[in-house]
Amino acid sequence: MNINATLLAQAIVMIVFVAICWRYIYPPILAVMQEREKKISDGLEAAKKADDSLEEAQLAFNQELDKAKAEAAELIDKANQRSSQIVGDAKSKAQDEAEKILAAAAKTIENETNKAKEELKSKMSEIIIDTTQKILDQEISSEKHDELLKKAAAEL
Repeated sequence: MNINATLLAQAIVMIVFVAICWRYIYPPILAVMQEREKKISDGLEAAKKADDSLEEAQLAFNQELDKAKAEAAELIDKANQRSSQIVGDAKSKAQDEAEKILAAAAKTIENETNKAKEELKSKMSEIIIDTTQKILDQEISSEKHDELLKKAAAEL
């Protein structure tokens, strides 16, 4: 194989071309590629951080939601207890008031009954005295009248 000047010239041109590319063209291309690679890796890291933040936010949200549900349930329980207490107090007051009314009514009935008995006794004693006066045709004195009333009351 014979090496001629053309082949030698082409080899020198090729070496010069590679050297120029190596010195002036490859470094900017490599810099752009490295910058792009860095942007992609930064983007992936940011996406991972965002995903982690999303998971943390989701956990925090679930915890806050559970906490809010627990507080709501506690408030509902307290409201139910308070309403039961209010109803119980109202029933107790109503029962006390009913007992007072019944006691007052019983006392009024007893007073009216005693009053009616007293009126009946006095009317009865008047009728008895009138009848006795008519029968005996004489008037009874007030001392005898009181004495007859006491006897009649004792017999009843």
